[in-house]
Amino acid sequence: MEYNIESFGMSDQGLVRQNNEDVFEALIEKNFFALADGMGGHNAGEIAASLAIQFVCQKINEADLSLSAEEMGQYLRQALAQANAHIWGHSLQDPHYLGMGTTLCCFMIHDESLIYAHVGDSRLYRFRGNLELITRDHSLRASLEDKGEVENGKGLPYKHVITRALGTTSHVMPDIGILSILPNDIYFLCSDGLSDMVPDSTIEAILKVAPKISLAVPVLIQAALEKGGNDNITVLMVKINN
Repeated sequence: MEYNIESFGMSDQGLVRQNNEDVFEALIEKNFFALADGMGGHNAGEIAASLAIQFVCQKINEADLSLSAEEMGQYLRQALAQANAHIWGHSLQDPHYLGMGTTLCCFMIHDESLIYAHVGDSRLYRFRGNLELITRDHSLRASLEDKGEVENGKGLPYKHVITRALGTTSHVMPDIGILSILPNDIYFLCSDGLSDMVPDSTIEAILKVAPKISLAVPVLIQAALEKGGNDNITVLMVKINN
């Protein structure tokens, strides 16, 4: 089935941070979309995020698009693992970069499927009349919620303790998933500058009334700024049109 893929992305430094360590990219011809949120001192977070996006996009440009959805999922898993080694290697070459890392959340529209991969706490959401969080944060908080040791949805204790990232260790295991897509689906990637500040209920309400994704994205970013804008805010949104 042929789809017309519409996309729109924006990034804002926010009101507190001195630089923007979020990086996003849309490879329109490949129907591939990615977002990274870097971490580390001396601007190393921005470098880690840029390295991750550049490396994975190069791998997608080299990909065999005749692969099945399952094979493409494994290809994405391998690409993120290789990106991790790439960033890890850079961190060992300069003491200023030691310990740098980045989240990475990405997806590809392939045939009638969406294939996603992620490491960290940047998120993938789907809006199909209602908002649904697709990814599960790799954070201490999420791990404690799974064990029943922290009440789900109560505040943000341990939210920023990331348990998995690209570049912070020599090896990493990305999460991979495959979803069926439908006409009029909306998918979006976001950094935690949005998801920490704006409740899912507010995000859903904005999407329900926005006539276009190009109008929804700046409204979401403005909502995060109005809540304090204490982090970089990035949203990359895609709509499936038939």
